[in-house]
Amino acid sequence: MADWTTKDDALVVRLDELLSTAVVTRKSFFGNEAWFANSNDQIFVQTWGADVALRLGSTNASKLIDSQQMSAFNPSGHRPKREYVLLSQPQHSNDEYLLDWLGLAIRYAESLPPKKK
Repeated sequence: MADWTTKDDALVVRLDELLSTAVVTRKSFFGNEAWFANSNDQIFVQTWGADVALRLGSTNASKLIDSQQMSAFNPSGHRPKREYVLLSQPQHSNDEYLLDWLGLAIRYAESLPPKKK
């Protein structure tokens, strides 16, 4: 099993505050925290230590990674998650900037079919 990055409790509190009006659920996820859209139980954001992994879809993620605006999210160290990008701590330090990305991520997640139970 991979050595998972330890969650940043302050970042979890910050994301909870930023998402306080959204219809979402937070769950523990591989030693970190993840937020899921209540409409279909699809993940849209998770903490990765002091960084934030956003689920934006493979096309958008590829564009952002190729342009070097964001990096690939590769929690296992073997294969990046193709629908995700990683925002480093300096990149997500501005709440308005982060809220814009959270909005895009939740809209993408809500466009997906409901997760099968």
